[in-house]
Amino acid sequence: MRVAIIDDHRLCSEGLRAWLSANVPEVLVVHVGTDPQAALALVDSFDVVLLDLELGATAPPAALSVELFIGAGVQVILLTGAVRGNALREALLAGAGGYVTKAAEPVELVRLLEQVSHGEYRITPEFAAALSSVNAPELSAQELRALRLYAQGLTLRQVARRMSVSHYTAKEYLDRVRAKYQAMGRSVRTKAQMQAAAQQDGLLEL
Repeated sequence: MRVAIIDDHRLCSEGLRAWLSANVPEVLVVHVGTDPQAALALVDSFDVVLLDLELGATAPPAALSVELFIGAGVQVILLTGAVRGNALREALLAGAGGYVTKAAEPVELVRLLEQVSHGEYRITPEFAAALSSVNAPELSAQELRALRLYAQGLTLRQVARRMSVSHYTAKEYLDRVRAKYQAMGRSVRTKAQMQAAAQQDGLLEL
C-alpha cells in the first residue's frame, strides 16, 4: 500500500513515516509534504493520503482537498487534533474514509489504513458523532425507503427491483433525497455520504 502524508508539522509527519516504515512493512510512504496541491500532482504514485485537517490559514479547506483527492482516485484519512467541529464534519462528508486523532494509538491508524485501502467505510459511533447535526430532511415514505435500501449497499437497479418501480423512478427518489439534503447545506452526492447521513440522522432504524 502506497501512502502520502500531508502535514505542516514536519516532526509529526517524519515521525509517522519512520514508525510506519519500521512497523508496517506492507505500507510504503512515498511522499511527505505540507502542500495538498503539490501532492495532487503526484496522485498516480500513492493509494491513500493521510491529510492533516488543520494545515493553516493559507491552505485550502480540508473538504476541498478531500474532494480533489477522491476525484483523482485516492482514498483519504484525516489526521486531526479535534473530534468534532465543522471542518471535520465537512471533510468527512466530502468523502474522507475516516479520521484518527493525533493522540490515538498507532494501531488505530493501521487498522483504518487497511479498511480504507479496500474501500470499506465502517460507520462507527465516533464517526457518526463527528458528523452529528440537528438538520435532518423531511422525506416521503418512498424517498425514505429508497434511501434506506441504497445506504444498505444496494445498487440503483436493485433498489428499483426491491421497490417494484422503474430504474428512473428509483433514481428520482434518490435525487429528491439529495436535493433535500442540499437545501439544508448537507452534501450527499456519494453513496458513502448518503450512508453516513442516514446513519447520523437515525434513518436506518427500521
